Amino acid sequence: MLSWHWRAKLSSLKQLAYGCKWRGVIIEESLEDKSLLDIVRIVKTEKATLENEKEAGVLTFHKIEVSDAKKEEFLKRAQKAIKDRYYLHICRNGIAIVVYKNKVFEFSGNETEKITAARNYGISIGILREQLEFEALIDTPWA
Repeated sequence: MLSWHWRAKLSSLKQLAYGCKWRGVIIEESLEDKSLLDIVRIVKTEKATLENEKEAGVLTFHKIEVSDAKKEEFLKRAQKAIKDRYYLHICRNGIAIVVYKNKVFEFSGNETEKITAARNYGISIGILREQLEFEALIDTPWA
């Protein structure tokens, strides 16, 4: 049995390992180029509808992880891969990155002006406001 000291060290190592991964969600049907999924780790896949858009049908939501080493490549490719009127996000350690077609916003939970700018941009391209609750995603990126 591990002593308290070693259990605490093991817990710290697990937190460190999680801290190196960006977590987020990609809707498969939102991608023009599905090869973006090849550079992420898909943790879980679920079928669901978007908030207040039942007519869009059932979509495929991938809960993903992206390593620090692949983050920049992911962001560059995501801006090109995603369709208009969609976004994807990744989060880590209180920071969120929201990716639209050819546009990226990065912010923490207390940067209300940046969050508002990201939300307003989404609304301007036709995304419903209730689908742009970024504050909740910062701490629960797989929500």
